[in-house]
Amino acid sequence: MNSRFIKKNRGGCVLMRMKAGLALVAAVSGLMMGCVEESSREQAPEGLASKDDARVHELSKATSRGREFWLAFPGNYQATAVLTLFIAGDTATTGQVRVPGQGLSFDFSVTPGQVTAVALPSSVAQVAVDGVEPKGIHVTAGADISVYGLNRLLQTTDAFLGLPTASLGTDYVVQAYPNVNVLNGSQFSVVATEDATEVTITPASGVGNHAAGVPFQVALNKGQAYQLRSTAAAPSDVSGTLVHATRPVAVFGGHQCANIPDGTTIACDYLVEQLPPTSTWGRRFVTVPLATRLGGDTFRFAAARDGTQVSLNGAVVAQLQRGQVFQTNIQGSASITANEPILVTQYSNGSGFDGIPSDPFMMLVPPFEQFAAQYTVTTPSSGFRSNFANIVVPNGVVAEVMLDGALIPASQFQAIGASGFSGAQLPVALGAHHLSAPQPFGVMLYGFDAYDSYGYPGGMALAPVAEVSKLTLSPREGIAVVGDLYCVTATVRDAADRPLAGVRVDFAASGVNSAVASVNTTADGQAEFCFEGTAPGEDVVTASIGSVTDQVQVTWTKPNAPPIVDAGPDLEGMASQQLTLRGSASDPDGDPLTYAWSYVAPPGVHCTFGSPSAPVSSIQCDGAGTVTVSLTTHDGTATATDSAQVVLGWASELTMCGLPRYTNGTSLKACGWATAGGSSTGIVSAYFTVDGGAPIPVMPDAGGGYVSTQLHLTEGTHVVRLSVVDALGHVTWREQTVSADFTPPVLVILSPTEQETNPDPVVTMVIQQQDASPATVVTQGFVTEDVPAGSNVLRHTVDLVHRDWSLVHVRATDAAGNTTEVVARVYVAP
Repeated sequence: MNSRFIKKNRGGCVLMRMKAGLALVAAVSGLMMGCVEESSREQAPEGLASKDDARVHELSKATSRGREFWLAFPGNYQATAVLTLFIAGDTATTGQVRVPGQGLSFDFSVTPGQVTAVALPSSVAQVAVDGVEPKGIHVTAGADISVYGLNRLLQTTDAFLGLPTASLGTDYVVQAYPNVNVLNGSQFSVVATEDATEVTITPASGVGNHAAGVPFQVALNKGQAYQLRSTAAAPSDVSGTLVHATRPVAVFGGHQCANIPDGTTIACDYLVEQLPPTSTWGRRFVTVPLATRLGGDTFRFAAARDGTQVSLNGAVVAQLQRGQVFQTNIQGSASITANEPILVTQYSNGSGFDGIPSDPFMMLVPPFEQFAAQYTVTTPSSGFRSNFANIVVPNGVVAEVMLDGALIPASQFQAIGASGFSGAQLPVALGAHHLSAPQPFGVMLYGFDAYDSYGYPGGMALAPVAEVSKLTLSPREGIAVVGDLYCVTATVRDAADRPLAGVRVDFAASGVNSAVASVNTTADGQAEFCFEGTAPGEDVVTASIGSVTDQVQVTWTKPNAPPIVDAGPDLEGMASQQLTLRGSASDPDGDPLTYAWSYVAPPGVHCTFGSPSAPVSSIQCDGAGTVTVSLTTHDGTATATDSAQVVLGWASELTMCGLPRYTNGTSLKACGWATAGGSSTGIVSAYFTVDGGAPIPVMPDAGGGYVSTQLHLTEGTHVVRLSVVDALGHVTWREQTVSADFTPPVLVILSPTEQETNPDPVVTMVIQQQDASPATVVTQGFVTEDVPAGSNVLRHTVDLVHRDWSLVHVRATDAAGNTTEVVARVYVAP
């Protein structure tokens, strides 16, 4: 080994580097042999909250926090490395770290705001070059936790962020770093989370007995870990190796000790990352160069699908097939886009690259689709003199980004080409820091010292954004009123038309109004966005997930002022008199109006309008009493109504002789008395009507008097009305109801029948009676019952006294005077 390219310790603690996910609890500790106990007392920052403000909605549920993890420690360049798990959470809980294959078990407890260190023996580290070892590490807890793994040697150390079992997948593309003929050890590991897991591995380059591009299988049970390491000469690289499993697995990529960018650069460093499944990769990335460094940073792009085209600042730089990796140096801020999901990794070059105090590190760059709205991050507690946060934010919120409760000056940000984002390099002090913005943004934290460095993304979601195939908005068009909320729903599905949950959808309304929000899809693959319009006109609502977008339109109309309506003054008059209704209405917006009159009158009184759809109209009612009239107007949107009272009296005094309610006669005398009203106009005519039929004139005296006539009725119910008319044409009327019933009741004895033998003289007679009028039914002269009109079944109990044959008499008489009698023969056993 060429010692020129091995990192030299400069007396400080070696970095514990955490690649953090969403809801980050980052505990990055400066450690060396004497630092482990101190690190266990370091405080962990708070977990990331789920909201920023009213414009930022629920964040992804798929994060780096969880209650179950399967982890491993890929081998460092020496087998004596110190292995430590750091566990943090914002809920007090307990848990267990187990290495089932080695019979190891360690209990732990979590105190919010602190980091718990669990030391593992160095024998847990993987040493196989091409083999399966029982070295899977199982971490379980009673509440959500974050887990970080530290693999430390005095001169080469790295750390990884553990991904919970719930966020794992079955398809991976390895990202590591190539051999450069200094210390050749490009490697990756696979850990099974379930028994009977078959892993198919397709090496990107020849490794040992495995030829490039030729798949081979590894069978794993729960807790078993497979490691494949390339010790072949440059440019051997396990990057781009395809890993596909029948059940979810954890995959780690890295290097025993890598020189970056090549073998001429001092010095090498151990690399390790737990890799996200390809389902969580993205298509849009924005990056900012590492502060203080000269000559740019090394980047690698890995493709998960054939036909992947990668562009850098709008120019195509790579055409990749599945498993291919492209490496380049990028100077300055950059926008990276791809037509298919990719994995982007940013590397710090060795200090020999530019002579700046530094060291290689490797960190995953979260895609824009996996950004969050706030982060809590921390630097190591010591050992790094220079610490920075690189921030990329949408251009529209550069003046609204908060760092530790204070706004970051907008002048700190520079636009990143035409990406729509701006970036900043912010020096930060040692310790924890909280960052937030009203829209999702990205954070990368890193630091340098002599031959030392660290770096990790401040957080990211782990939603299945790479699986997004369809994004549709509904409704396609809409109309809303200024001042109201208008809502659209985005539906997100994969290529098999299955809903995708936990995917962040970015919404933006533009036009006469503007609004933005980020909303995560629910279990049905839907996300709802609502915004308020403040101006009339047209808006376009855009929903996007990376480069997948859809748009709909909404038209905002001005708020409608309802019409103002007046039904006119209250009126007094006579029955049958035509009275003028003087209604009016106006509309503040000048909208055309429609009108409609309606009324509510006492029972039996009927009214008509002269012009029912005009504001000025007339009303004429055929009876007396108080009538409520209402004028309703409509402007096409709103309705308004006003009412007035019309009090009507009779012009003459009129009474009718009392008519029988029921009669069985075909002829009936109708009579009455009429007296002229106070107007002295006199009564000019009088007449009877039956059921509104033809008038039957009668002639009273001019001043009124007695009138009568003989009516001939048909069977049925009739309304008899007496009307008188004065000289002004005013009609006064009274009416009564008469039912003419010429049909006797129907009586039937249902039981007992003559064929029945009754055991007791006390017998219940069941009688069916039917008549158009109410009736009275009498049995044996003393059991009496009044029944309504219609069909009735009666039960009359009588005591026949004697045992033998008896006659039972039943009589029914209706209200009209019709009678029916029946006699039943009833036998009582002796």
